[in-house]
Amino acid sequence: MSQVISVVPNICEGRDEAFIESVKEKLEAVPGLVVLDVSMDQTRNRTIFSFTGRKEAIFEGGYLLYDAALGHIDMRSHQGEYPRIGAVDVFPFVALRDAPIATAVSWSMQFAEEVAKRFEIPVYLFAESARTMARRDIEHIREGEYEGFAAKMDDPSWKPDFGPDRFPPDKGATIIGARLPLVNFKAYLTTPNEEAAEWVAKVLSDPATGFSGVHFYPALDRTRNAALLNITVGNFQSTPLYRILEGVKTELRRFGAGVSRVEMIGLVPQQALLDSARHYLQVFDFSVEDVVENRLDAILRDRS
Repeated sequence: MSQVISVVPNICEGRDEAFIESVKEKLEAVPGLVVLDVSMDQTRNRTIFSFTGRKEAIFEGGYLLYDAALGHIDMRSHQGEYPRIGAVDVFPFVALRDAPIATAVSWSMQFAEEVAKRFEIPVYLFAESARTMARRDIEHIREGEYEGFAAKMDDPSWKPDFGPDRFPPDKGATIIGARLPLVNFKAYLTTPNEEAAEWVAKVLSDPATGFSGVHFYPALDRTRNAALLNITVGNFQSTPLYRILEGVKTELRRFGAGVSRVEMIGLVPQQALLDSARHYLQVFDFSVEDVVENRLDAILRDRS
């Protein structure tokens, strides 16, 4: 599999372990599908799946996931610190390892049209698949969230790309599209003060004072009694993780707080971690080819 496209669907269930495990087992039973990761988040009440394989296998796994989530989740009773518009909130196709983004776009649009037909839910195309600039940014689509989306759809400019024009309150809507790899992580603060997390999110999300393409979601983890930031990085190459983390630490100083721990959510591109390691270790003249496993993989590929 020289070119790889993976999908990273987010569903609005992060607390029912038995249900998530049953979905994982069903996905693993799909011929040709490889489940890469399953990451549950109880605070935000969502789970991120990551899987790859042949196009047919990805599509079959995707339909299975929608069927399971839409049958299990009733959005009218969903609670969680997570901006969302439906039971399967987003289903991104991610171009990896030399896969053209155009291929990911083509797959995502075919998949989106079929999802709308099969499950009779509104589908919005985002990122590289978006038909208008207003829908490239997923946060723009999510504005109003589930609670305000029925009213949002009354505006003709928010007619879905596929599916019915009405908002089903039990299932909600869904967002599908193609993009480059994202990085998601949590930064736990050394304080339970939610005001500190909200301040950092506000300052670092502001176009004038923050980071372009980086989204911050403040929350409180009651199990740890710690405020936290859920952080999504759209382009880790233009905005490295270490720069974001140092920005968070700087803004926290006014509260006499810091970062106690960082947890990655889902899978992470190797380069994103290497860039941060190189920065904090102050390593010069280093590249991914200097990683022994990468060098070995390259040699074995040349010999095959």
